[in-house]
Amino acid sequence: MKIFFFDIDGTLAINKKVPDGNINALKLLKDKGYLTFICSGRAPFYAFKLFGNLVSGYVCCNGRYILYNNEKLHGEALNKEELKYYLNKIKELNAGAMLVSDDKSYLYRTNEAQRKVLIKEYGNEHIGDDSLDHPFYTFDLLYTSLKQRDALIEAFKDKLMINDHGGHGSTDCSTINFDKGSAIKYLLEYFNIDVNDSYAFGDGYNDQAMFREAGHKIAMGNAVDALKEKATYVTANIEDEGIMKALIHEEVL
Repeated sequence: MKIFFFDIDGTLAINKKVPDGNINALKLLKDKGYLTFICSGRAPFYAFKLFGNLVSGYVCCNGRYILYNNEKLHGEALNKEELKYYLNKIKELNAGAMLVSDDKSYLYRTNEAQRKVLIKEYGNEHIGDDSLDHPFYTFDLLYTSLKQRDALIEAFKDKLMINDHGGHGSTDCSTINFDKGSAIKYLLEYFNIDVNDSYAFGDGYNDQAMFREAGHKIAMGNAVDALKEKATYVTANIEDEGIMKALIHEEVL
């Protein structure tokens, strides 16, 4: 058995659009009976809307939320002390956040412009009230200037890997104590799959965690240099059939 892990943004999709070649690649892997997992910082409801039952399961919230066959397999919710610490720091830096629960995201200290963008991105049905009485698995940081973003990165450098969304006012966050790599390790043990039969595809800084645990580490041609340096193979860009070319190179298709 082989198992495959795919990041979404910049790897499988561009601005919520999945190229036909990538959909075909996922179908071919499924037809061969391989296990395929989306492995993203995105919320589970966002990822499922894009890929549905095209894959075996989902690693969401940068590793802290795992779905398999449409059922929650594992969850690493932030405990009360962790959540309090993060929210206090965010407040101190006058920033905002979008906290991700099982089926909704909850906004913390967001302005009206940020709220409109998030509702457009995720849908009003997935934006909850301001209550913090929910299990939260991760959060996006929301900033209004690059100076504020850099201050957030510095404040959380010992606890979070912060992956900026292209300088557009938000970042996703990977907790150092449980990240995408931790989820891959969990699933390899769960399915009793050898590390040499695991494949990870990514393009961002947070995908370094996947490369830590996967046997085959494939960086997209459009990936950040830090990820390419850790890759066992660098494929073409997402727009140039990078996924399919890598699968052919790895001799799995």
